[in-house]
Amino acid sequence: MSESEGLFDLPDYGYQEELLSLSPVARDIDSDVALPVARVLPDMPQPHMDRLFDYEIPAKMADVEVGARVVVDIGSRRVDGFVVERAQSTNYHKLRPIRRVVSRIGVLTPEVLELCRHVARRQASPVSSAIRLAVPQRHARAEKEFLELPPLAPAALISHDGAEWDRYIGGSQFTAEFRAGQRPSGIVNLRARDRAHHLLPFLLAAVRQADQGAIVVVPTPAMARTLAATLSERVGEHVALMVSEDDHATRYQTFLGVLAGRTRIVVGTRSAVWAPVKDLGLVAIVDDHHSAFAEPRSPYIHAREVLAVRASQSGASFMAFNYGPSAELGQMVAQGRARWITPAVSEHRDGVAQILSANDFRTEGVDLARMPSSVFQVTSAGLDRGPVLFIVPRAGYIPLLACQNCREIAECPQCAGTLAIPQPDSPPVCTRCSFVVRNFRCLNCGGARIRAVRIGSQRTAQEIGRAFKGESIHVAGVGEARSTLDGSRRIVVSTPGVAPIVDGGYAAGIVLDAGYMLRSSRLESEVQFLRTIAHTAAHIRARSVGGTLLVVGDVSNELISALHTWDMAGWTDNLLRERSEIGLPPTSVWVELKGPEHSLRDYLGMLRSVAHERGYDAEGVPVDALFAGGAQDVIPGMAVLGPNPAGGEMVAYLRYSEAERAEKTDVVYAAHRAASAHRLSPGLRIVVDPQL
Repeated sequence: MSESEGLFDLPDYGYQEELLSLSPVARDIDSDVALPVARVLPDMPQPHMDRLFDYEIPAKMADVEVGARVVVDIGSRRVDGFVVERAQSTNYHKLRPIRRVVSRIGVLTPEVLELCRHVARRQASPVSSAIRLAVPQRHARAEKEFLELPPLAPAALISHDGAEWDRYIGGSQFTAEFRAGQRPSGIVNLRARDRAHHLLPFLLAAVRQADQGAIVVVPTPAMARTLAATLSERVGEHVALMVSEDDHATRYQTFLGVLAGRTRIVVGTRSAVWAPVKDLGLVAIVDDHHSAFAEPRSPYIHAREVLAVRASQSGASFMAFNYGPSAELGQMVAQGRARWITPAVSEHRDGVAQILSANDFRTEGVDLARMPSSVFQVTSAGLDRGPVLFIVPRAGYIPLLACQNCREIAECPQCAGTLAIPQPDSPPVCTRCSFVVRNFRCLNCGGARIRAVRIGSQRTAQEIGRAFKGESIHVAGVGEARSTLDGSRRIVVSTPGVAPIVDGGYAAGIVLDAGYMLRSSRLESEVQFLRTIAHTAAHIRARSVGGTLLVVGDVSNELISALHTWDMAGWTDNLLRERSEIGLPPTSVWVELKGPEHSLRDYLGMLRSVAHERGYDAEGVPVDALFAGGAQDVIPGMAVLGPNPAGGEMVAYLRYSEAERAEKTDVVYAAHRAASAHRLSPGLRIVVDPQL
């Protein structure tokens, strides 16, 4: 045999960190440990590291459970990971040992792991990013204290007949199916007089009597605490509370309690959607269009979508409770995954306030006045019966200014931020850098005078105080805890979502500057408008006792009609038809690509290459031509829109059919993994289903 013979032969086995792809041969590990190979999913954000790595289990760690958190070596790094499988054999010639077992408790259950994998596939992100949200970091003291806790006393469940559901179309049939052990899914358009805690006890009691678990998520910690206490009392069983504001020890101990099955009902905020509840029978979300439900970190998924995946995987009922519309929930109905449950007209009409538009009062002298005469009529009549609520879009005094001469938005000469007047007799202040502008000069025309573009809650209270001298005025704003007031005569000025609760409801309500709620480039502006007004109407007394809600501003008759009829389901169905015609979410999948221009260019090239390997006809316009703007196919059935500059970066969108979501999203992520492995597209962020 010559010296060079065999020099270029490939070895029979490869090391798992090697870049060279080989066809491995499985071999058993000779060890005294049963199933000595641990397949570990590392907690690493790089897409190309989104896979399992094999490690040998040392004898001293022989009892490590599947689902346990461990520390392993990858290259020169030491990282956390989870044991997701134990095996006898491996495809690699040499295995590194597990360095440390963080906790012997299997905190990552098979059900939650499958959920994380599904979410990762849906969102084109690493599985580890979902696990990071699902499993909290260990707290040793909390774990020790939990293991010493005595068992809970058996609960005495309280049964419910579900009579509250009879006020809804199809409600009786729904409760009959649920009582019989079926788990139908429903989208509930709440009556103005109802709250989610009126309808949930029947569902929770039925689920618990069947020895199943439940998860209910709400937007805020305050709402979660109130709802948990109410449901615990009405169902007769301890309810676990999962909220982000709790300290680390409390959150981890609550997690362990749910994991061990000590508590089977979980109420919480966004993070509660990942709770490892055993034998799920019900998942529910309240007010799904609240901004708190959107996950700001990878995998950037909405709480609603996580719950929908969990319901599908476990055969549980998915329930949503809203006053306003939701295009995403309407899409679930259109796909046959849920049904509408809407108020019976006879039951609803007398229970909601009389909703009026100031535009209907044609006798007023100035149609565009911020406070036309109808405002004073409704306020005066309401004060004779109790408190009156004013809703304004923004807090503060004058939150937005413009040049009196050219009407351009007033900007800071230091950083180009918008200007505001924070309090009476104060000079304009930059909302970005806090620079005080004592001598304003318009950067567009040189004008020296300013005008108010939007009026805040404090200035509104000042104006109302001049008109209704001697009346008590309460101002509530963003960042304040929602309070409770009695039903005595007063005026309350608030921004949306933080109005104090009044026993018996407000006698009247006025929504000022309603048109500003629609002056947004956001796709969901109309949905959010209806949601805001519907939530306000839910706090106003019924029309049968004189309750009135006046909407002031440039608002279309179509939106006012939806409020009059309270037919959010019908309005949503029409919205979906309109969006389907032009390929807007949720009828089409949109993917946001954001980063440096060269990264977008490299990624789109990699996307075409990966698609070609998977059988797509990737021939088309050159990648450079895709940057000309408009919508052009990067591969058949997938269009690229843009790009546009965005804060020093570029942003483009991919768009494809909802029916091809799984297949096309897999291509998107495969290209991201390939680009990551080749160190292409640095700084690129990919978000599936972004907020448009």
